Amino acid sequence: MHKLHVMLIAAAALLLADGPAVKTGQTTVYKTGDDGTYQRGVARSYTRDLVSGTVMDHATGLQWQDDAVGTSMNWEEACNYCAALVLDGKSDWYLPTRKELVSITDKSRVDPAIDPAFVNVIFGHYWSSTTDAVDTSRAWFVSFYDGHNSWFNRTGRCYVRCVRDGQ
Repeated sequence: MHKLHVMLIAAAALLLADGPAVKTGQTTVYKTGDDGTYQRGVARSYTRDLVSGTVMDHATGLQWQDDAVGTSMNWEEACNYCAALVLDGKSDWYLPTRKELVSITDKSRVDPAIDPAFVNVIFGHYWSSTTDAVDTSRAWFVSFYDGHNSWFNRTGRCYVRCVRDGQ
């Protein structure tokens, strides 16, 4: 088998290993074959708990910190903040992966590009725990203004929304 073919199969397996893909929210077809064409994925379903300050994502089984941290911080501070967080009586919070953070973006919305179940969204970049494969001094962020994601130097400042396995 060709090396590229093996790499593509391995990459596809990694993408599918973390559970079901959620719908992106895109319904307009800009080019045949885009998300608007097929609208595949698991329907989004969230429950916001006003008492605990959390949002349960029923599609992925993840429990999210409802309110974004009000100040930006560098990547290491963000990792430490989530690791030290005690919310809803739980202490197993962590900085989400890029894939986890992207899963709560909603491409049918902008300003913010996130479901209304989440409140106190700061329209900026949010850290993920995923470092850049080419340069580990950088990590990926997700913007809840429009849902795009890219990398940023880990000494830079972004906002934080922690997550835990809610199952």
